[in-house]
Amino acid sequence: MTATESVHVPQEDYVGGRRASDRLRTPRETAARMLDQYIGEPEDTPPPRDCARGELDDMTTTCCELATGVLESGRQPIPGALDIFRDAATRWARDGVPLGQIQHAINEGCAMGLRNSPRSADDGTDGEMVDSTVLIMELLDAVTESVSDAYLAEFRTLTQNGPHHDVELLDALLTGDGTARKIADRMGALLAEDYHVLALHFPAHADEGVRRTDATMMAARKLRRIHAALATFDADCAPIASISATGGTVLLPDIPGVDVDVLVDRLADAGQIAITATTASVEIDDISTTASHLYELLSLVRRLRYAPGTYRISDLVFEYQVSRPGLGRKHLVTLIDPLRDSVDLLPTLHAFVDSDSNRKKTATWLTVHPNTVDYRLKRVEQLTGLDPMKPSGLRRLHAALIADRLEARRAPVDERKL
Repeated sequence: MTATESVHVPQEDYVGGRRASDRLRTPRETAARMLDQYIGEPEDTPPPRDCARGELDDMTTTCCELATGVLESGRQPIPGALDIFRDAATRWARDGVPLGQIQHAINEGCAMGLRNSPRSADDGTDGEMVDSTVLIMELLDAVTESVSDAYLAEFRTLTQNGPHHDVELLDALLTGDGTARKIADRMGALLAEDYHVLALHFPAHADEGVRRTDATMMAARKLRRIHAALATFDADCAPIASISATGGTVLLPDIPGVDVDVLVDRLADAGQIAITATTASVEIDDISTTASHLYELLSLVRRLRYAPGTYRISDLVFEYQVSRPGLGRKHLVTLIDPLRDSVDLLPTLHAFVDSDSNRKKTATWLTVHPNTVDYRLKRVEQLTGLDPMKPSGLRRLHAALIADRLEARRAPVDERKL
């Protein structure tokens, strides 16, 4: 530790003939031992807080390191040394980590400094022990004040600037019952004339599958980060959103400077997930009819296992038409029935379509020689009568692949697999 504030105490605190900080030489191990005692075995007992184990280790380790410097120098850390706590508190406020749980970790970390110091009254160390206790209490007070101030400041910002997550207003806009403007007036909310309507799907965060007991907690943290990202939207008309851990609806004012793709990327970065979205820009009175179509398209994108991203109606016209059930779709499926006896032909045709008819890219994806791709595509033509190397043949084969996927997935979508 560098420059410090002067406190009139001995420069070195000795307890029982040795420095009080000697047992804090390995703060990471000290923090881990403390957390092991408090949390228990990770396989058996879930952490009783929203902080991840690694974050708790960092918090208590830093507190132990500060305690080491305080006990050795007899001085409190300079204000700049507490910036790490302010930064962490701001981040955790966005994540929704309870303030009380953060403070508990701080208290435990500082208390370890005293727990690991000898306390033998027979050695005449009472005075030194009192000085050490005062130092640790002053440190605890400074750290707690820094964390609380930063946490509450960020919390107020999120509360004041957040989007209108008002179910009543959103429901009125989605149902088109004519009450939306009255509800907005009552709320004091300003409505735009045109909106980007977004239907969103959020996959599970990687941490949601680590342990079953943590899934709900991690899903909630993901959702809070996404809400915080929405709160950064700065305009006279705030977004109107209703989202859960698996997705939802966002109405984004269609005004100059607003970019839907940028917003989706921002939400994806905040949630640390790959988001799938369908969107269209419409007048406020057309929101209700458009939203239902967008969710139908979102379901179609997921059933076809398309890559995450932002899709507009113009991107999915072909797939939408092919997806209509009936004799036409059933006929399309029969076009590729002759390919099912081969283990290579359907995967090759899928890869060829997905690569925009690029033979070399198809060969790379399949880890085969381009001549092998040519041979398989020629076999496709021989068996189906449709040449995938010609636009007319490829269009029909592409439609057949889409219809085949949809026919094969009539059962309800399994959220865990998509």
